[in-house]
Amino acid sequence: MNVLQINTVYPGGSTGRITAEIAAYTAQQADAHALVAFGIGEEAKASRLTAYRIGSPLERKLHAIIRKIFDAEGYGSRCAARRLIRLCKQEHVDIVHLQNLHGCYLNLKILFRFLQKSNLPVIWTLHDCWPMTGHCAHFSYIGCERWKTLCRKCPQKKEYPVCIGISGSKRNYRLKKRLFTSLHNLTIVAPCRWMQGIAGQSFLGNYPIRVIYNGVDVSFFKPTASDIRERYGLESYKLLLAVASDWTERKGLYLLKELPKRLDDTYRLAIAGLTRAQIQALPANVIGIEHLSATELCAWYTAADCFVNPTLEDTMPLVNLEALACGTPIAVFDTGGCPEAVTADSGIVVEKGNIQGMADAVKNICESQTDYTQACIRQANRFSMHNTLKAYDALYREVMK
Repeated sequence: MNVLQINTVYPGGSTGRITAEIAAYTAQQADAHALVAFGIGEEAKASRLTAYRIGSPLERKLHAIIRKIFDAEGYGSRCAARRLIRLCKQEHVDIVHLQNLHGCYLNLKILFRFLQKSNLPVIWTLHDCWPMTGHCAHFSYIGCERWKTLCRKCPQKKEYPVCIGISGSKRNYRLKKRLFTSLHNLTIVAPCRWMQGIAGQSFLGNYPIRVIYNGVDVSFFKPTASDIRERYGLESYKLLLAVASDWTERKGLYLLKELPKRLDDTYRLAIAGLTRAQIQALPANVIGIEHLSATELCAWYTAADCFVNPTLEDTMPLVNLEALACGTPIAVFDTGGCPEAVTADSGIVVEKGNIQGMADAVKNICESQTDYTQACIRQANRFSMHNTLKAYDALYREVMK
């Protein structure tokens, strides 16, 4: 069983790490060989796992130019796509597992025409909504529903993937619909029930749609002792933590800044993943942190009394699961798959955008006499990476029959 995964990045980034974990697990199976094709990252070769970079930096830059001017994500990288097809044939690929296809490294027409003719079993994990729209990766923040019928005059053309020229959303939507519905042997995987529902309402809705949750490595993310509270003088405070890789408006940073105003002085908020400029703009009583290593993250998650996620647009954030795995209860907005990570004894779900509700949830958690630790760890175990990997392996074997 030769399984080829295709993703923008490898092995870094959230989707790159998921791709790498799946590939490593597949390579451990006696009857399997794992292959990865990517646009950005590092090539690797092991006994049963090989990762190839397709395309070149120059080809990606040229692709990025036409995307930015003509709203043409997926229209460049013709040479890279042809190399990918040669790879499929040389390696006698049995299954193609698509991850993220955007990122200026693939030509959609060439790839999907090959997949249609080859009739290989294809699995596609939807990490965002880009496969179902004419432009954007997410649409819930602005409440757009054009993706259900026909995208046109995209109101988010300056959002990722950024276009400074004329919107091509109508053209893109029609092309994607034609290409993506041309496959005869496609299974869609959603990383949460919310995404399953969205995909079911799109032009992909006629395909089988499975839920396989994004997994967290519970052997790594676990309660971790540290001197964080002593180092930052937080021994007598109730510590709140928020983490994101990119704190945009849609991640709720502007709301997060309001949170301390709704709490008394016994609380302290720490925000990780900020830029220096964002840190300088924080209120004096908020701790701003730039980059944290995974080990440092474990320590901060454990030190916190409550993890706060104010994201207003997301799929199934791993930070929620990581915090739970470290024994920390979470307070989240009712956004995307966030509520699916929470049970009554591991956190609270708040109406999206309701910062007073978030403050009330935080107080409810921090002032409760309940010890949430074990309940949070049990909840995280439901989303363990091991369960995720076994589910993908089972799906590979099912579609091979």
